[in-house]
Amino acid sequence: MSRSRYRGTIKHNIKIDYIIILIMLMFIIGGMLIKFGMDFSQNGIPIYSYTIERNDNYEVLLKPNSLYESEILPSGGYYASKSINDYIINFNYRFKGNNKVDIDYNYNVTANLIGTVIDNDNQEKQIWNRNFILLENKNNNQSNKDEFLVDEEINVDYEYYNELARTYEKTYGITINSVLKLRLNINYNINYLKLGIDNKEKVEDYIELDIPITNTVTEVTENYEKNTTKDIFMQNNNIKIIYIICCILGGLFIITAVIITIIKIRKNKEDHKNLYESNIKRIMRYYRDLIVTITNEPNIEKLNIMNVDLLEDLIDLAEQNNSNIIHYEVDKDKKSKLYVILDNYVYIYTVTADKLR
Repeated sequence: MSRSRYRGTIKHNIKIDYIIILIMLMFIIGGMLIKFGMDFSQNGIPIYSYTIERNDNYEVLLKPNSLYESEILPSGGYYASKSINDYIINFNYRFKGNNKVDIDYNYNVTANLIGTVIDNDNQEKQIWNRNFILLENKNNNQSNKDEFLVDEEINVDYEYYNELARTYEKTYGITINSVLKLRLNINYNINYLKLGIDNKEKVEDYIELDIPITNTVTEVTENYEKNTTKDIFMQNNNIKIIYIICCILGGLFIITAVIITIIKIRKNKEDHKNLYESNIKRIMRYYRDLIVTITNEPNIEKLNIMNVDLLEDLIDLAEQNNSNIIHYEVDKDKKSKLYVILDNYVYIYTVTADKLR
């Protein structure tokens, strides 16, 4: 049988498998719908958002001296505790919303002088706490506004708190670490009625600064978050409906994708089996006078193995040497091998469902 009889009988075209792309899209869309429904049910409908900006600034007023060029030092440095007379501290709190609402707010400024000691387990323990009101409570109402600003300047008599801490030490014979906590306390209610929603939100916030008192060197440490953004969501029964719809649609997409995948896998298995059987039948039809089918795998351990890429070459070897082609099915309905044994060599050609190789 000449090689021209078989050349070109089996061809495979490479095509884009649009079914696989469709399955992937369905899984993605289904997952996104379910995630959207879950996020939506947890948060609700966004109705309002606002941003808070917190800030502070200060100057250090020194006692009369001949060591500094100026009696006022800027913020952000380290200072000799005994050189300080006062701190001039400015608290700045800005609220900005994305819609106009009614807001009523109040604020005050407090100081808290805290003394601590180190116990036997090397743990810091509070032993003294003294509270001060530096600015009495102030109230304000904002109607139909999208922002408000609190800007307050406070004079802190550092020398007074230093002497107070030293007096405590002398009175009780205890050496303490003391820190002055300065705090702008602000509370406000946001009324969303102007947005068509009968709802209020209560906010409690602050700006806090820490100033060591009994250390030989002191500084001002910020103990607050500079900026905050928050979204307000409304909860209602419609959210449950949207959540259920999203989950049902997402589930249908995923279930459909799973069904198509199962059908696709089964079809591929059947197609592979059919292609494999078709390839074997064609070979048997054209070259049955050369082929001998066996049920036991031939023992080729002592032979030199030569893999053949073209079926035509294997046919030529068999014809030119008056030899038979041994056919053994390695994997039922999936893979066969064709052998031509010549002297100490065995030539092997593999047949699969994908192609003849």
